[in-house]
Amino acid sequence: MITLYGTPLSGNTHKVRIALALLGLPWDERLTDAAARQSDAFRALTPMAQIPLYVEGDFSLRDSQAILVLLAARHRPGDWDGRTPEERGEVALWLSHAANEIANGPAALRLARKFGLDIAEEHAAAVTARFLPVIDAHLERRDWLAGGRLTIADMAASPYLALTGDAGIDIADWPAIHAWTRRIAALPAFPAMPGWPAEGAA
Repeated sequence: MITLYGTPLSGNTHKVRIALALLGLPWDERLTDAAARQSDAFRALTPMAQIPLYVEGDFSLRDSQAILVLLAARHRPGDWDGRTPEERGEVALWLSHAANEIANGPAALRLARKFGLDIAEEHAAAVTARFLPVIDAHLERRDWLAGGRLTIADMAASPYLALTGDAGIDIADWPAIHAWTRRIAALPAFPAMPGWPAEGAA
């Protein structure tokens, strides 16, 4: 059985939920709030004390992007992580954007405005302003980020862009991003989260 340590409002945890749900894999989710992450028991599992943490048997892996790479390689090789060197490069590009521009831009603004964390808001706003036009223009010409189909690039990049309202950003200003996040939320078995409901859910 897969155990996923995370929290309901974590976009990084939700990246992994999307992959597990679309694969039809059962998992046991363990609520791991800030206090739990500082416990000796959790630090024994991962010295970085970060979520999400994926555990399966004796194997454990931290970092949402790394977990997506694992799941794609194990369950959807080629389809989710690239069929050609060019596609694999494109997927890697968007995984990098998820860990850099998205994490340091919209995701950081969400931490400040929804959770009250002290961050460098001016820097996060500048990163966001530089990056959103790039991905919106990219998605104006295609339904998915890489390979002409859903890949782990979409799973990695989408949660914090779907949750831009929490960061004080009106997603309606970015119609291609908005349509893409709705496209993902309309996938069969998509797991809704607070702020990002399944498309068509009551």
